[in-house]
Parts: sequence; C-alpha cells; structure tokens
Amino acid sequence: MEEQTPQEEKNKGGRPLKYQTVEELDLAIQNYFAECDPHTTKALVETGRDGQGNMLFDTRTILTEQKPYTVSGLARALGIDRDTLVNYKKRDEYFGSVSAAYARCHEYAESQLYGRSATGAAFSLKNNWGWKDRQELTGAEGAPLMPIGLDSAILARMQDRGETPPVTTEDSGE
Repeated sequence: MEEQTPQEEKNKGGRPLKYQTVEELDLAIQNYFAECDPHTTKALVETGRDGQGNMLFDTRTILTEQKPYTVSGLARALGIDRDTLVNYKKRDEYFGSVSAAYARCHEYAESQLYGRSATGAAFSLKNNWGWKDRQELTGAEGAPLMPIGLDSAILARMQDRGETPPVTTEDSGE
C-alpha cells in the first residue's frame, strides 16, 4: 500500500492546490509584480498618415506605464480568486509569501495618497485595509462642543457644578 504525504492527506476530498510548492507561488507572485512594473515592449504605434489620409503604423519599442498593484489583480494573475488567495495565506507554508505580496499591494495603495488623484487609493485603503477616515471635533481651544439644543445658560450651570456636557452633534465624524 502506498503511503500518502501530509499534503495529500490534507487535500483528501478537496480540490488540490494550484501551487504545490512555495517556490511555484513565489515565482507567480514575482511575475505579477514584474508585469505591473514599467518595462519595455514592442507595440504597434501610429506614425502618421499617407497621402490618402490612411493611418500609418510601425512597430516601436515603448516603455509601459506602472499598473497598480492590487490584491484582486494578484489573484487574477495567479489564476485563483481572492478567497483562494486568503486560504493560501492561512496555510503556514504559504503565509510569508502571501503576506509579503499583500504588504506590497498595501504599500502601493498608500503611496498613491501622495499623487494628484488619491481618491481611488483612499477608497482602497478604507475598504480593503481597514483604514478609517475620522475627524476630531472640538470647540474653541479644545473645549467640548455644545450639544445641539443646549443653550449657554444650561451649559454654564453644568460647568459651575463641574459636570461635562455630553458631546452630541449631527455629524460627529464617525
């Protein structure tokens, strides 16, 4: 009788892993980031028009633009979905590789906050990485805000008694 490896026992009855080794996964991850990074490629580009107004084309070497690093893009490039990528991250042997790839995507999104159009990066950071947009609202010189409908006479009486009025506003920023 043939003995099964621990990996085969784990996958018994389930779908086998697409990447059997950490090295295979690492190579696929590196390929994704390399494809996103600017690189030279041959492309058909318009070079002008002929005497009849027809466009003329020629093959040129061009430098591609940086593509954003995204977890969805990474999963697609690996040929798996985001949930499967999360499942790889839960496995001890793949944890480091997937965590490093996630960190690189996170770092890229964060770096885009310093560009001209940071809206997409901010959206990604809030929805994919747990970032929060929060404002701290205070009155003059850090005093608490006056609750809506609380007049200054009531506020003064509360302060005379050493009480702190509750801070409730229509938009507390949370």
